[in-house]
Amino acid sequence: MLPPEGKFDDYGHHTFGHLLLESVRDVRKYERMIEFELPTLSEHAKPFKPPSSECILHFESSATMGEKFLAQDRKVVLRVKVAKLGLKTPELHKFLLLVGVRYNPQADELKMSEDREATSLLNKKRLADTLTTLIAQAKNKESFADVPLDYTYLNREPIKNIPRKWTANLSKHQIRSGKLKKKAELPEWLSD
Repeated sequence: MLPPEGKFDDYGHHTFGHLLLESVRDVRKYERMIEFELPTLSEHAKPFKPPSSECILHFESSATMGEKFLAQDRKVVLRVKVAKLGLKTPELHKFLLLVGVRYNPQADELKMSEDREATSLLNKKRLADTLTTLIAQAKNKESFADVPLDYTYLNREPIKNIPRKWTANLSKHQIRSGKLKKKAELPEWLSD
C-alpha cells in the first residue's frame, strides 16, 4: 500500500524497527537450521579420541563463533614436554639455552606462542617450524657446555616501590577526591 501523495512523514517503520525485524529474521533462520539441518549432521558425527601418547606437541587456540578476524583467534600456544623430544645431554643443554625463559623446569615443559600470521593455522605452522629449527640448531656440532643455564627468571619478586600515580587500578579522581575509604584497601606495597 502506498502512502497518500505528499505524506511521507511518519510512515513506515523506524530504523530501530527494521533492525528488530532483521534480528527476528536471523533467529528464525537459525531455528530453521536447528529443525531441519541439525538432525542430518548426526550421521557424520565421529566419536572423540584423545591424542595418543605418541603425540608430543600440544597446540592450543581459541575460536570465537560468529566473529571473523579477531586478534585473539589468531594466537596459537605450543606446549611440549622437553623430555619427550629425545635430545641427548649436550643437545638438551644447548636447546635449553636457545629457548631461554620459554622453558619451565618445574614442569619440564616448553611453552611458545605465536600470533604474527593472519590465521591460527599459519601460526601453528610457524610454531612447528620454529621448534624444528631449534632442535636442528641444538643438534649441530657447536658446543655450549661452558655456558650455564639461567633460571633466575623463576625467582622474580614483584617490584615493591611503585609510585602511586603509576597504578592503573586507582584513578586520579579517586585519589584526589579521597573516595578511598581506608588505607587498608590499598595493596601492601602501595601503603606509605
